[in-house]
Amino acid sequence: MRRLLLIVPLLLAGCASPAWNDADYGKKAGATAEAAASSVALVRLAVEHEARLTRPYLQTLLTETATALGSVDSQFGAVQPPSEQAVEVRAEITELTSEAAEQVQVLLDEVRLREIAEPEKAAADLAALADRLRAFAERHPS
Repeated sequence: MRRLLLIVPLLLAGCASPAWNDADYGKKAGATAEAAASSVALVRLAVEHEARLTRPYLQTLLTETATALGSVDSQFGAVQPPSEQAVEVRAEITELTSEAAEQVQVLLDEVRLREIAEPEKAAADLAALADRLRAFAERHPS
């Protein structure tokens, strides 16, 4: 029992990945932006080719992407910023990933209820967001 009590705090401590300095934190933020940009780009492709996809497939893709974006966001959110500058980096990447998750959720809601209302606009918005995420990742290479 005593061993279990010693292991549990270690496992819980492992949930928050440390960032030793601003450079390390920036790398983690850049990797988060790259992952989110990939997810957004995948959704953009699906929206552009919506007519060729079945509704259940599109729903599944959007659901899994929303889950992936939430996971990426929560994993990075567990990283403690080492400085005030890192807090600003966190605010910027969190804003971008939250926007990505929100856009995907809106599309998922539209697909569940009927179809994507404005697929061309949605694809353009997703492309712009993916570009912003990639630009962030370039400023914070992992």
